[in-house]
Amino acid sequence: MKLYKITLLPKSSFGTVLKGDTLFGHFCWMIKYKFGKEKLEQFLTDYKEGKPFLIVSDGFLSGYLPKPKMPSFCLGEDASKKKENRKKIWLSFEDLLNSNFTKAKREDEIVENKDTEEIIVKNSLNYLTFTTDKGNFAPYANKEYFLNKKDIYVLLDEEQLNFEEFKEILQFFSLYGYGKDVTIGKGRFEVESITPLDIDFTSKYFMSLSPFVVTDNEKIEDIYYEPFVRFGKFGAEWANFNAFKRPVLFADGASVIIFKESQDKKFMGCAVENIALSEHPEQKKSIQQGYTILLPLKDIKCKPSN
Repeated sequence: MKLYKITLLPKSSFGTVLKGDTLFGHFCWMIKYKFGKEKLEQFLTDYKEGKPFLIVSDGFLSGYLPKPKMPSFCLGEDASKKKENRKKIWLSFEDLLNSNFTKAKREDEIVENKDTEEIIVKNSLNYLTFTTDKGNFAPYANKEYFLNKKDIYVLLDEEQLNFEEFKEILQFFSLYGYGKDVTIGKGRFEVESITPLDIDFTSKYFMSLSPFVVTDNEKIEDIYYEPFVRFGKFGAEWANFNAFKRPVLFADGASVIIFKESQDKKFMGCAVENIALSEHPEQKKSIQQGYTILLPLKDIKCKPSN
């Protein structure tokens, strides 16, 4: 599998934050629309058997990756500067791989304008009268995200999905949009660049780039993570049935996994099945990304817990 960094330039506000499992779901819809249902089902058959054709990371501030979610003393930070350390959340790619955690930066040190979110108040309309109807004024609020340039990372098995096909899907995705309210223009972006990355994945220490299911427990010496519960929903034409999925508990992105022995490892996790609440036959076959890309770290300064 080959690792790529994709730089996205947002062209609209977003209704959903860039999380790896949601991005993967959108790629699946794009494959279905672009190449047909049979090709997608072929990919997902191998995906469920531990041979993912594609793994997608969360979205990160362009040029940077998150600081690992570990105690300060494990990262070599000054314990007397807790508040300052919490604000330093971004590391360059090289500093992360070389475990230079004390070089983390605040977001306002990197970009002039931070990502922002706004609460947009709306109201339902009666489309026969184009009014809210007498006595039916019931405003509701939606959250919108205004994002700077973002990087996502993808691990691509080019024996299953070749690079040219992937580029076609990505271009289609950029026009279709991501997340909530794509039908009214949200979630649009341009692809600024696609960069192949050639790194040595051999280490005892790794950091995850998206929510994932913890596997290989017998090989793990220690793990540091924050839990993330995905309350998922079906989109597109499947939203016409029961749109809600079963909640799934993940270890979030920026988790650190310490293995008992050094190994060459690019990803971990598994496909998440049986997520549909309804008995709809197509929904019953659906799966969720429980894999994550792993980036190797040079060293971790704290001893594993017992």
